[in-house]
Amino acid sequence: MSISAIRINATITPAKAAIIIVHGLGDSGSGWSWFAQLVEQTKIITDSKSINYIFPNAPIIPITANNGAKMPGWFNIFELGKADAKQDIDGFFKSCNVLKDLVDEQINKYNIPADKIIIGGFSQGAALSLATLSLLNYKIGGCIALSGFCGVTDEITKRHHKNINYDTPIFQGHGTIDPIINYNYGKQTSEFYKNLGFKNLQFHTYEGTPHSASEEELIDVVKFIKSIVEK
Repeated sequence: MSISAIRINATITPAKAAIIIVHGLGDSGSGWSWFAQLVEQTKIITDSKSINYIFPNAPIIPITANNGAKMPGWFNIFELGKADAKQDIDGFFKSCNVLKDLVDEQINKYNIPADKIIIGGFSQGAALSLATLSLLNYKIGGCIALSGFCGVTDEITKRHHKNINYDTPIFQGHGTIDPIINYNYGKQTSEFYKNLGFKNLQFHTYEGTPHSASEEELIDVVKFIKSIVEK
């Protein structure tokens, strides 16, 4: 699958790190492109100008849960927020391959060390990021999952690469009043990946936050990124 992306390249070169953020259902790469400016404005990361940012755009596909209406989506959703719903397994793993290709590109084209690459996303993007981390056959720097879930636990259990990223830092955040991806579904997802072997996963709870990323959560994410890119 060939996709477009919003790219914000490091202004101090050569780039030393890369962050790939995958948007949620109905959104676009530009919908998260402000994140690069947020990182710089916080001044939490000393060398923030040496980071490449990639915000990929999902293809336009019919979404069953929205009466078949076409919209940007990384995979079809049959029922919103239900762990036991029918899953678009083929679409899900095709999009995981897109994310893997973007990681490979940062390594091979931009010479970014794999341990300085962070993948992450929101909702559908979070689900893909967690899964892709488990599928990679080399270690990367970290993973960010905001309002995430995993509806394909059986497939991940069969396909994941054991030991490769088991100690890779994972930041998972979820709001307590999320009406789309229930907080408990997010919590169950964290427990699934921990039980699979990912021992460095930290689950962060954000009281009163709906299906969005709060200011407090975003600041925590920037601090998480700092802990990896400045290590």
